[in-house]
Amino acid sequence: MDGQSILMAVSFLLYFGFCMFCIYQREIMLRVELRKVRKSLREISNMVKETRSMVISGFDDKLTDEEKSEGFEKVMDYFVIAPIETDPSGVMSRLEYLLDTGDETLESLVEPLSPDGDLERLQNLKQMFREAIVLNRVFKMVREIYLSSKKSKSLEIMMQTTMNLSIFVREAKIHFKAVKAYVDAQPIGEGIGPLVASKLMRGSPLEIVNDVVVSERKRKGRDLLIVKPKGPGARSRNLGKVVEAKIREEEKVAGVVIITAQVKLEGEKSVIITPATGVAFVSEPDKYRLEELAAQIKIPLISLIVKMSNEEYFTKMSEEIRGAVPKIMEKFEEITEGWGEGKIVVLGSGNTMAIKP
Repeated sequence: MDGQSILMAVSFLLYFGFCMFCIYQREIMLRVELRKVRKSLREISNMVKETRSMVISGFDDKLTDEEKSEGFEKVMDYFVIAPIETDPSGVMSRLEYLLDTGDETLESLVEPLSPDGDLERLQNLKQMFREAIVLNRVFKMVREIYLSSKKSKSLEIMMQTTMNLSIFVREAKIHFKAVKAYVDAQPIGEGIGPLVASKLMRGSPLEIVNDVVVSERKRKGRDLLIVKPKGPGARSRNLGKVVEAKIREEEKVAGVVIITAQVKLEGEKSVIITPATGVAFVSEPDKYRLEELAAQIKIPLISLIVKMSNEEYFTKMSEEIRGAVPKIMEKFEEITEGWGEGKIVVLGSGNTMAIKP
């Protein structure tokens, strides 16, 4: 066969291959995209399995393997439905009621699985379940998209999925690392507010109200009323109710400072301390409660926000975040320097795991 014949044969094969690609282009691209999703789905599935093992390792040793498995599945299937917002009247009270009831129900499901009498481990186990539930939800979403696309053979749906696939995987990894932090019972980035409050409380008398620690002390000539969730268990709730009650008991309050962590935007520097007017709270009912109170009695309401990445927020607290405490106190003094007479309420908002008291 001469060179010209070989060239013609190669040209024909290339042309034939191009035609076949044009005919089966959608099927080929769909298979490629399905493979990407399947790979990510397998990765998230492995995280879910390992998370299950880590959570079950925190159960009471007296339970049988079957009881542990049944208890785990029962909690993982539980969720809270948001209240209707079509009628906005009283939505905050309804949301608060649902959140409180949901927390009580979750505790009743987790309590039989936790070692007897260890309330702090019970709180950590509850939070581990919350992170595991989020991770499991991400897994279900990716699985649903994969199976639906495979069944419908829709390239358009599959392309939209793969565009956000890296976000799903990243979210899954963050919550997987968060579960590890709870297993090790280490403070997490979200706990920077309670950590600052804990340092301010050191050496002063403590009062515990509804799993919230309250302390009063003088600092540089100012009276402080310091509030944080009770540690070392992973608590973060009831702050708004306790703070509101304590403020109403006082004759004069100079203002409220909330110290809390917040996830930064992409491109922003990490561990930046930003003051802001208003309440930087995770809980909407608590946020609403404090805003209403401040508006009624006309006091300053300032948040000191420590910005950090999504991973830093949910996982073990880094040395850089720990080292920000003196800077936070400097900002606190700058903000409150010109405030009038009365107590300054300092609220350490966040997850207080492994942070005493």
